[in-house]
This record gives sequence, structure tokens and C-alpha cells, in this order.
Amino acid sequence: MSWTVSGGTIAPGASLGWWFSWGGNGDVGPQLIQAEPLGASGELTTVDVAEGLDANGHLTYYATVRNDGSQSVAFQWRGGGF
Repeated sequence: MSWTVSGGTIAPGASLGWWFSWGGNGDVGPQLIQAEPLGASGELTTVDVAEGLDANGHLTYYATVRNDGSQSVAFQWRGGGF
């Protein structure tokens, strides 16, 4: 299953952390998560990907994007399972 989620705009040199959660117990299997630039000159790096399990047994996915370019850039998250 592939998916996309609106991200936002990130300034040059900035990093932003996001979390992703699905219904049920939240476990949708291993996920590839990547920030996709939506404009020219976008250079984004997904620097961290993690999973967390809360006390209720719900799994949440986390990712951090960093703008390595010289301009602000709009982006969306995209991903999918293996």
C-alpha cells in the first residue's frame, strides 16, 4: 500500500519531525517514509525514521526531514509498505 500525506514548507537548514498513525493497533508493517520536494531546487533528506509503541499497544511511526538546499521548499510525505 502506497500513500502520500501533505507536509508543508521547510526553510533552508531547518529540520521538522512528524508522526504518522493508522487505525486499529497502528501496525501496518515496515514502512518506507520519504519527504518529496514539490518544487524545483528542493533538496530534502529524511534523516530519522522510528517506531514507538505506547502503553495501550498502539504503534506510531516517526520521521524527520531536513532541508539541505538553499531555498525554502514545499514538500509532501510519501511512503509504502514492504
